[in-house]
Amino acid sequence: MSKNLISETCDQVDSILAYMSKKAPDSLWMFEVQKAYWDHIRDAKKDGKKLIFFGGPAPLELIYSFDAVPFFLDMMPTRLASNTEEISPYIDEAEKYVPSTVCGLDKTELGIALRGDYGIMPDAFVYCTVPCDSSRVCHPAIDKIFNVPSYRVDIPFRRDDRGYKYLAKQYEGFISFMEEVTGKKMDWDKFAEVAEISNKTTKLMHKIADLRKIKPCPLPGRLLVLNEMMMGMNGHPEMLKFMEKQYEVGKYNADNGIGAVKDEKYRVAWLQNIVWANAGLLDWMEREYGAILVMDGFGHQKGVFFNDVNDKEDALYVTAQKSMTLPMIHGASGPSENFIYLVDNIMDEYDINVSMFIGHVGCNHTFASAKMVTDMVQDKYNLPTFTVELDSIDLRYKSIDEVKASMSEYMESVVGAKRLARKK
Repeated sequence: MSKNLISETCDQVDSILAYMSKKAPDSLWMFEVQKAYWDHIRDAKKDGKKLIFFGGPAPLELIYSFDAVPFFLDMMPTRLASNTEEISPYIDEAEKYVPSTVCGLDKTELGIALRGDYGIMPDAFVYCTVPCDSSRVCHPAIDKIFNVPSYRVDIPFRRDDRGYKYLAKQYEGFISFMEEVTGKKMDWDKFAEVAEISNKTTKLMHKIADLRKIKPCPLPGRLLVLNEMMMGMNGHPEMLKFMEKQYEVGKYNADNGIGAVKDEKYRVAWLQNIVWANAGLLDWMEREYGAILVMDGFGHQKGVFFNDVNDKEDALYVTAQKSMTLPMIHGASGPSENFIYLVDNIMDEYDINVSMFIGHVGCNHTFASAKMVTDMVQDKYNLPTFTVELDSIDLRYKSIDEVKASMSEYMESVVGAKRLARKK
């Protein structure tokens, strides 16, 4: 019997909100943005809006300009990953058709589509040629399963004027595609409103990234996980609201010398990915070693701003630039030099003293750059890098206890850290 995972997720978020409203009402803002996101998707068709599923860096501002609702497929596996029993059947289903080496994100998305468990059919599907081979395998297959109007975006390898113009030209075609799907003409006045929200949200993300450079770091590592919602919501008023509150909290803490970790001893950079299956690993690092994840290699640090929304050519050019500077596209979908520069910037500006390559096996294309990146960190910053191979989605590959054991050995034998005494 098919499930309705989108509706179930809405119910779960409601339950969490009810619980947190009693336990930690000051933290509700972290969950309200999630409720807004999932409810918006569930209720799209009821509200008379077109629902657009997408994979990769789709042009969100253009989708919102048609008053349509975008749904980033990666949001579902990252949501399910903490429950191995729930996510594993979808991965196993996908592995009947694709190799086990395909990324767990894409296998989960494909498995859900094969079982018909999203619960809602999209009105259209948009997917891209990045970030990796896994998405290039699974998204066309998902496209065939959905059997709805679709649009494929060819993201260029080169990050220069020619590359941006090439992508902007495709976005002209995307506008025509959306006009056919929605039955509406492109509303450039609406685009201007969305672009303004996008600019404000991006500016706040810059300011929040700068706050994380302060000692002690005023914001916890967990918020880096939530900030990935930018990939699915930039241009949405609720994402702006979330960024405003996060900046307010971070600024207050920074102004008052309050760190997210009471006794910050180590400033950690994760050079590849987030462990979606267990964000509690970040809490464990903070509690056990006073080690806070200050920035991750695919995190949001920089962004691009719309300049003149009345200039349609420039607006599409900037939209193309934004698509190519999003995590993980900015570091993992182009020349290795981009990845090295990204990590170098983190090591330098965030005053990192513990380097970790959290190697999600699904991002196997980044392992080709790993040696160059870690050599740079060793040579320039005299820091050895802890490297662990894991599956950020499927904990059957390696358990969190195994990951913790490896991290503990590194922290205590290489870094020389002592475990902090827990409060009774």
